[in-house]
Amino acid sequence: MKTAEMTTPDKTQDAAQARPRARRLGAWLPRLLPVVLLLVVLVPFRGPLQAAVKRNLANRPYLLAAMRATQDAKPETDGLEPTSGVQARALAYVALQGDRPGEGLHWLLLGATTADPAMLTRFEICRLLMGQGRIAEARNYCRGAVATAYFWLAQGIAADERHAPEMAIAYFDMARTADPELLSAWERLGRAAFNIERYGEAVEAYEHVLATQAHPLADTFYQLGLSYLALERIDDARKTLEQGLEIYPYQRELHLALADTARATNDLVTAEEWYARLLQQRPDDAYAWAARGEVAMQRGLAKQATIYLEEATSLQPTDVGHWLSLAAAAAAAGDSHEAAMAYDKALALQPGDVGLLLGAATFFAQSGEVARAHALYLQVLALEPDNPTATAALAVPVANPTP
Repeated sequence: MKTAEMTTPDKTQDAAQARPRARRLGAWLPRLLPVVLLLVVLVPFRGPLQAAVKRNLANRPYLLAAMRATQDAKPETDGLEPTSGVQARALAYVALQGDRPGEGLHWLLLGATTADPAMLTRFEICRLLMGQGRIAEARNYCRGAVATAYFWLAQGIAADERHAPEMAIAYFDMARTADPELLSAWERLGRAAFNIERYGEAVEAYEHVLATQAHPLADTFYQLGLSYLALERIDDARKTLEQGLEIYPYQRELHLALADTARATNDLVTAEEWYARLLQQRPDDAYAWAARGEVAMQRGLAKQATIYLEEATSLQPTDVGHWLSLAAAAAAAGDSHEAAMAYDKALALQPGDVGLLLGAATFFAQSGEVARAHALYLQVLALEPDNPTATAALAVPVANPTP
């Protein structure tokens, strides 16, 4: 019996086959590492993740219905009862797409009671109510909804820019209702109300701004003061305007508003003082010179008024009103020559103004320049053949008219 030969197995071939497998496994491990790490991280949050998956599954039929409504389909919503704000908003969207606003509001109101904190659902309710003009109801739903304030502010600015002041006021009011600390909403509300002469609302808004803003704008003092003046709250107007002038001592409008406030109480001396103070700062302000002339006329100081109005006409020679005021002041001061010159300037600027022609004709007739008056009355009849004043004046026979 031969002794069996003992040999060592050759593993070279097995090792050669194992190396490619190891390389492939090594190449896959880096790809699997993020997945493994994600699983490790998510294990502690398994409960919330499961809840999120459940919510998504529960929301699926509602969201599909909303998507079908967008595609002009008729989604089936029977049996769907919302238990969250998302579901309620989806059903509301379906109803609104089907032109059923009442049903849409019903779903949103239901969602506002089930959602927590219901902010987005409340916002959609406000949008729907505002679109229906139910502003008071909308305000109640969006009260304190701070996150929505800038949306309403932007809507108000857009309405203001397209010259829809009533809607702008409604939106600015919604913005300040949503966030009472949003001062820009209060300021814009006051300005919008002032511009359409809703002075009570302007006062409410601007009083809040003055009470809360560290550095109010000059316009705030000015428009609040004029709002008080329009409401005949003279003392409040004066106090507010003077307070503004302490902060903005070179603000032209505040000087003029204080002069207007004095004139409203027939305090012409104080009005004159305010115009004088402004003209010390702005000697080339034609409007202030003209207004100062008007006050002087009210005080019976025709010669002084003439001086002021001469300044106004020299600074702004194309303003017909300044020339007419000068004509009246010069006539009252007995200076017929300057009055006639002022009327000539005014007529050159507006030769087709019937009222101006009649006024000038009356002046020339009273001054003895009958021929000039007669010519002006004829100009009136050329423009208005049935004008009774010119017809009556020309019907009176004139003896030896002055050429």
